[in-house]
Amino acid sequence: METENIKLQLIRVFDAPREQVFEAWTDADQFEQWFGAAACEGSSLQSVKLDVRAGGRYRIQVRRADGEFYTTVGVYREVKPPERLVFTWQFEKDGSGDDFGEVEPPEMLVTLEFKARGKQTELILTHEKFASKESRDRHGEGWNRCLDSLGKRVYGFFTSGFSR
Repeated sequence: METENIKLQLIRVFDAPREQVFEAWTDADQFEQWFGAAACEGSSLQSVKLDVRAGGRYRIQVRRADGEFYTTVGVYREVKPPERLVFTWQFEKDGSGDDFGEVEPPEMLVTLEFKARGKQTELILTHEKFASKESRDRHGEGWNRCLDSLGKRVYGFFTSGFSR
């Protein structure tokens, strides 16, 4: 029996060309600026590794105030500048190391679509294959913080939308 595909979709419009918004996701220095600023209070971004090409891997390591690590890793499935990024999303079992470690299920999928809207860019983020609705909701909170941070720190934030 097939399980329900629990998914999250967020939409933001940025006052910037899509090439710039795409680059904010694919350039490690820019990514660190806005993603790190979105960490929960007391948490800090420890490291970012991005090998942005089909088959390339990424690793995002965050340390909480209590010392626990939340390290996200994945593989880029599709890289189509400046239109689309598709990558897997998993957590490492012990994310405290400096390199890629063993992952825990489930393997989720994130699709980013960058649509030109005149001088603006509409970003559609779809995150799917969650193990539970609670996990989806927690990720929704995190992604909203990330996209708000991207809008505030990198580009003019124009409007927002949210759907599940």
